[in-house]
Amino acid sequence: MLQSNRPVFHWNKLDKAILFLVIIAICSHCNGQPLKNSIGSVDTTEKVAPESLHFTAQVIEKQDDGSRGEFDTTSGYRKYYYSNGNLHMEGKVTKAIPDDYRDGIWKYYNEDGKLMKQEAYTQRGKINELKVTYFTNGNPLSKTYQYFTGSYKDSANIEIHKIETIFYTNGQKLSERHLINGKIENEKCWDSKGNPQSIEYLKTLKSVEAD
Repeated sequence: MLQSNRPVFHWNKLDKAILFLVIIAICSHCNGQPLKNSIGSVDTTEKVAPESLHFTAQVIEKQDDGSRGEFDTTSGYRKYYYSNGNLHMEGKVTKAIPDDYRDGIWKYYNEDGKLMKQEAYTQRGKINELKVTYFTNGNPLSKTYQYFTGSYKDSANIEIHKIETIFYTNGQKLSERHLINGKIENEKCWDSKGNPQSIEYLKTLKSVEAD
């Protein structure tokens, strides 16, 4: 019997449970929903803080459990590490009066070194956020990017945007939708080879394992 050269992905109980929840979530929002316009040109990718490219640890603080913090006092950039040596979180703190504040891109990682969350700050606070979850094969399972337009002080006109992306196990996008204040504005989906499909395709989906 001929053997397939396609890599074999072995499902564990956690991946199966996640898959069930993912399919339930995306199908619950597509009942009777026509295919709408494509997602806008919002950059939801992982960012690199310029200060991280020229980081020099001028101050090092070590903890009893083996974790540590490293600080570049020139740029204000900081890096914090787990006890296993992997990066825990990193970002810049800017000195200001009356209070110092997080400035620019902050990133948070799990103990295996995978990015779990990315946030962007200005002096007025957090302006956007990216969250990532993963399959056990290391590929992303989902990405959720949130940002807002308007002002938090103007509750009548503020718009909270959320862009949700779900992936197949091979890294190809399965679905993507853009919500504003909880309402779906546009959405699209693909098969595991990257071919565009109607939103009705999600109702027939049985697995996110790539063909």
